[in-house]
Amino acid sequence: MLKSYPYRMQVFHELISGDNAKRVNYCRWFKNLIRGNTGVLDHVFFTDEAWFHLSGYVNSQNYRTWRTEKPHNYTETPLHPQKIGVWCAISRRRTIGPLFFETNINAEAYQELLHQFIALLQVDERNCWFQQDSSTAHTAASTLEILHEFFGENVISKGVWPPRSPDLTSPDFFLWCYLKDTVYRSNPRDLKQLKMNITRAIEKLNERTLRKVTSNTVKRVDKCIEMNGHHFQHLLQIKFSCVI
Repeated sequence: MLKSYPYRMQVFHELISGDNAKRVNYCRWFKNLIRGNTGVLDHVFFTDEAWFHLSGYVNSQNYRTWRTEKPHNYTETPLHPQKIGVWCAISRRRTIGPLFFETNINAEAYQELLHQFIALLQVDERNCWFQQDSSTAHTAASTLEILHEFFGENVISKGVWPPRSPDLTSPDFFLWCYLKDTVYRSNPRDLKQLKMNITRAIEKLNERTLRKVTSNTVKRVDKCIEMNGHHFQHLLQIKFSCVI
């Protein structure tokens, strides 16, 4: 008898020409930043935003029933599903957020989130590093002016942060997965309860967990360099690996 086992196909984000070199350059820059001392990452905030839908989704490709006849199964979804936007920052020491929003993020809306974030920084965090991806709202001239005015050169964004690299940032490979696996367990009935669930889940993240997530980040950087910027998630043998 053949000892064969079923394996699920892993789906990763697309990389295009030139991405690999940019990813390696960032990872080498990151290694130089910490210089073997991960304590530096107490003052590096990785940030991102995501949508949380009240009704959730059903993926028809992952749902099967076995019958002798077609059962005509279906599920209904709202025409205009209720959702809430969540922005969060995560360092080795703590999280800042969640900050909620309800409309699509443009430069003006994003800058309001930035002002809220800055107001929540502790005194010893005023000289921190701030990471963001290179979406249009994040890299608008008026947004970058605010960032550089407050953080100076401590901005990890376009020019340093590599495009299409959610596997290197903790909100993507850990936080959103953790939240979406947690906040729906009690079947929230409305957006108010969904917000409460999100807030409580983030408040439960202790420094021990954040240190593990940070160690994961360092391992991912090392593996990305080893793979010359190519995908590496399938080679990781660590707990936090949610990114697709």
